[in-house]
Amino acid sequence: MEKILLDTDIGGDIDDAICLAYLLREPHCELLGISTVCGKSEKRAAVADAICKSAGQDIPIAAGLDKPLQPIPLYPAPDGAVALSRWPHRTYEQTDAPAFLYQKIRENPGQVTLIGIGNMTNIACLFQRYPDAPALLRGLFVMNGYFGEEALPEPWYNWNAWADPLASKIVFAARAAVHRAVPLEVTDRLSIEAEKARLLFPADSNLMKAVFDFGGTWLESSGKLTLHDPLAAVSVFYPDICRFARGNVRVETEKEDDMGGTTFSADAGGNVEIARTADRERFYHILSSTLQ
Repeated sequence: MEKILLDTDIGGDIDDAICLAYLLREPHCELLGISTVCGKSEKRAAVADAICKSAGQDIPIAAGLDKPLQPIPLYPAPDGAVALSRWPHRTYEQTDAPAFLYQKIRENPGQVTLIGIGNMTNIACLFQRYPDAPALLRGLFVMNGYFGEEALPEPWYNWNAWADPLASKIVFAARAAVHRAVPLEVTDRLSIEAEKARLLFPADSNLMKAVFDFGGTWLESSGKLTLHDPLAAVSVFYPDICRFARGNVRVETEKEDDMGGTTFSADAGGNVEIARTADRERFYHILSSTLQ
């Protein structure tokens, strides 16, 4: 069994909800806890709790930091939280998510894999306040960064880095036994049309009904499903689902027109591995069969 902690900005894009659903259904996953990050983290925690309850599970959840270390010109809100009235859930207040994560890690030294699929604020504060935390992890897997050849239309397309560039810089500099990042140019290749998504992931269980209730608005407005976050989670349990390259990552924290921009330098002695490719067909087979 893999002991997992999930840090997420669930409540908007449906892929966070699908990622959580996968972890709840993955037979080799022991989900120790969830922390939420980004605007109205207490609402995001309630969404996470509702999805866990829909799967018949009671998972410890901490509503974490709702403001980034490095300010950005907006305060994202979890639009999917409007569905909370239709699902049983606890209510939450913001709490010390870095301390929550650290306690779980200290209780299980060398055994916990931390998966980060939102902006990196909680995780960066964890590493700042508890410098021994990275070395105590079994693994650190994040959905973060863009290393494609073509320039992005806007810096915020690289959302998890742009939403807190300083936090991303801190996290990308961390040294863990296994430190892997799944970047945007790889996950973008996993996009499918919204209608195909509903066929591939039918809402024929209480869990999947909750996933589509909390994320359906996003899915309909975008017209497609891009499974950024689930790839980070699946790659924990199926390490060969992606091909990785080792090196170092630099994060832009000063230039406004490239804020949160990430660059990768290959280096055999580097501290991080970034995904270069993913086996699309196998990924969808694993995800859909696990959720069904």
